[in-house]
Amino acid sequence: MTNIVKGQVVALFAFDIGWEIDLPQLRSLTTTVSAQPISRKKQTPPYLQYLKPPQILSLGSAPELFGSAGVIQATAFDFGAVSIAFRWPLADQTLLLDALPQLSRELYERGLEAQARVLVEQLLGKINPAVNRPELAELVEDYFLFIIEELDHEYSAEELLKKHGAILAQTLRLENTPLSPAQQADALSQSVSYYQNDLVLTDWNAAIIYDRDYEDTATVLELLNVELLEARYIDARLDTHISRYANLVRKRTVWPIPFRTPYLREIQELAELRIEASLLDERVDNALKLIGDLYLAKLHTAAAKRFYLQEWERGIAHKLEIISEFYQLLTDRVRNAQSHTLELIIILLILVELVLALF
Repeated sequence: MTNIVKGQVVALFAFDIGWEIDLPQLRSLTTTVSAQPISRKKQTPPYLQYLKPPQILSLGSAPELFGSAGVIQATAFDFGAVSIAFRWPLADQTLLLDALPQLSRELYERGLEAQARVLVEQLLGKINPAVNRPELAELVEDYFLFIIEELDHEYSAEELLKKHGAILAQTLRLENTPLSPAQQADALSQSVSYYQNDLVLTDWNAAIIYDRDYEDTATVLELLNVELLEARYIDARLDTHISRYANLVRKRTVWPIPFRTPYLREIQELAELRIEASLLDERVDNALKLIGDLYLAKLHTAAAKRFYLQEWERGIAHKLEIISEFYQLLTDRVRNAQSHTLELIIILLILVELVLALF
């Protein structure tokens, strides 16, 4: 039997709370700690660090899990996202590796999402002055990290997968029942190693990190979870506006009243929506681009594949094209209506001149 001598379990919940968080003002409102720079324990290039380090806030204690008391932290990002982390150490005790599936299932069934939402609502009330256009979105993105720092027997990545692959796959899928061979293979398909004796397995719901120097890996995965949330948030906003403007563009052309432009408000909203969606996407991307040697880039690619981030980004790009087409259609309608109105005015003026000339 293999025991976990030291490790950590982390439940992450990402929320969008507004357009932007003023991090310096946030520091003046509450006690925070800046996120640590990437440690570069795996030779990460020194220039790949945060431009605007997220701020970490302590939110108290988490209820016990498998006999361990935990802590709760919030990480605030400048682009309006907050990541709530419930952390439990697996230290000062011996936990069978075979018990990980049971632990993962218990963690999943804890109802932590509702607790995280209450916490972020309370946090938003406290830091509201530092948030530009504060509004807690309904969307939430969760992710679970199972960090194994030390086992009672040292395994290479290959040995760990060969001997305990079934248990690891079951843990990743948060299942109590053993998976079929096909599902096991799929769950374990996105694996990354740097040394022979470390391993990262990423799946849709969770990741397993077998590494003493896990901090950089955990940071990348937390950022990716936030990126997925923001991609879903942008996508949902675009869906809402596309439905609204699809009805508008089917309406008959509105003739402009003198000194009034039809669709002016809608055209301005479409322009602002395009800019805001593009800016938010760029700001989130830039946060992730600050982290990226070959190892972390490979990890990012493996996790992003599991998160279907490329599919989300392609969908967003397509919807932005639709928004652009709506914008172009409405502005063309305005130009045509204004042109027709101008022609009508010219004709009326000519008629007036003819009438005046005759009489």
